[in-house]
Amino acid sequence: MTEKYNIAIIGAGPAGIAAAAALLKKDPALKDEIIILEKAHHPRPKLCGGGLTPWADEMLDSLDLHVEVPSFQLESVAFYLYEKPIYFETSEFMRTIRRNEFDAALVTKIRKKGVTVIEGVQITEIHPKQNEVILESPAGTFSADIVIGADGVKSLVRRQLMREKVSRISRLLEVLIPIDKNQLTPEFENKMAVLDFTAIRHGLQGYIWDFPSFIDGEPYLNSGIFDARVNAGKRADLPALLQAHIQKKGINSDFKIEGCPERWYHPKQQVSCPRVVLTGDAAGIEPWLGEGISTALSYGPIVADAVFKALQTGDYSFSDYARTLKRTSLGWYLNRKRNVAQLIYRPGFYRLLPAFGHVLSWYMTLQNKQPVNSSNIK
Repeated sequence: MTEKYNIAIIGAGPAGIAAAAALLKKDPALKDEIIILEKAHHPRPKLCGGGLTPWADEMLDSLDLHVEVPSFQLESVAFYLYEKPIYFETSEFMRTIRRNEFDAALVTKIRKKGVTVIEGVQITEIHPKQNEVILESPAGTFSADIVIGADGVKSLVRRQLMREKVSRISRLLEVLIPIDKNQLTPEFENKMAVLDFTAIRHGLQGYIWDFPSFIDGEPYLNSGIFDARVNAGKRADLPALLQAHIQKKGINSDFKIEGCPERWYHPKQQVSCPRVVLTGDAAGIEPWLGEGISTALSYGPIVADAVFKALQTGDYSFSDYARTLKRTSLGWYLNRKRNVAQLIYRPGFYRLLPAFGHVLSWYMTLQNKQPVNSSNIK
């Protein structure tokens, strides 16, 4: 027996939940017409730096998706562009959360709004028809008038239905390092995030991060490396660079390095076909810092506008979705960050990093993030 819905959202991460919440903002009655299908069971493991920016919090509030989960507010940030870092004090940089807790809380929140979420459903085949889209899975068959692909960087929706001429895959590695409560690192003592761009000189198209976080009340340093891969060229040795960074900090610990891909947005890519639209990582995020949570949430109102328009007009082609997305503030942001990444991560740019530091200081001061004397950092 086939279950029939107006709107099927594949993926119950932030992008999928944001799309559902944005649709309810437009018409609360849609809660009975939406189904969210998720292959995993929440809370599920999710590799991520776990940085929740003020932009993300603004989106959560606007979508009525604010959730109470453990977090750690950061009050300073250190940028390493050369050997000597640039420090800034800012209570508005971000707070760190654990994605397994955060995503599970979002699912609980959308369920309380009346939306059906079914977990443990792995969609295996997608068949667009003239009047519906058929979704097949071992758990059963579903039918929808509209499908929203929120199924992440490896999106089955995109792979089966969209043309993809070039790879736009970034890579990241992450490690969680337990920290002795009696010997906290500077990141914890100063509530500080570290963004280290010095490995650009070794071919890295990205940076290494250190974010303080807590798991079940215990301090862990979330360290990772992001490689945007927006430019051609020899790929950096990510495991070696990350291990060297951790060892340089004097941390001796047995740690497990895990990795995952990210996908960056390009305005010329295909993000829709009749009765189907992409959102979140499936459509693409920004490749400069690879910050995905804010982007995933910000897609929500855009995809909701497109879906709601289709329901009202009966035009399910979504032929203008890519053009509309490109012209939104999110589209401009993603494209601008792509241009920045391609400039900063190009071969030879590392020679200009000291000069770039002056630009960064000006920008952060403009944003009311005050520079800090390094002697004040423990």
